[in-house]
Amino acid sequence: MSIIGDVGSARLRIVKPEPGIGDGTSPPDTIDALGFQRTTSWLLAGAGKLVLRRWAGMLARLELTSTQYKLLLTLDETGPLGQQRLAELVGIDPRNAVPIIETSVEQGLLIRQVDPADRRRRVLELSSKGLAAAAKLRASTADIEEELLGSLDPADRTALRRTLGALLDASDPHP
Repeated sequence: MSIIGDVGSARLRIVKPEPGIGDGTSPPDTIDALGFQRTTSWLLAGAGKLVLRRWAGMLARLELTSTQYKLLLTLDETGPLGQQRLAELVGIDPRNAVPIIETSVEQGLLIRQVDPADRRRRVLELSSKGLAAAAKLRASTADIEEELLGSLDPADRTALRRTLGALLDASDPHP
């Protein structure tokens, strides 16, 4: 039996069947997993657990939420945005964004200003602390990818990214 990952107390295992069990014949020496453990859904779930464990650890170390991750990296990429547009880009209801934005402003990650062109509109941008946090998030994310995908050659990494992107693009609603 070989463990390919564990998340807390949950462990993902690939188990070699015992020779002669099930069908009365000995399986070949090359069997590495049971049939269900070679399915795409099982492998995606296992890979997701590996990524989630590292990603959750990164966010905990930086004392950020997953939504703050999206807010910070979106603003880092786009520059200042209105609250409504930011909520739209990160995929949250604008009403639900208010407390998250408020917390991020209180933590000193975001600067919220009245738009001089439309006094009803609030514009958000990263503070210097928010810029530093976004840089840490990018570096940590790159480290996680390297740790998990380092054994793949660049072409395989590109193919994996393209395939996962296509899978997510086809999902409804997009996570």
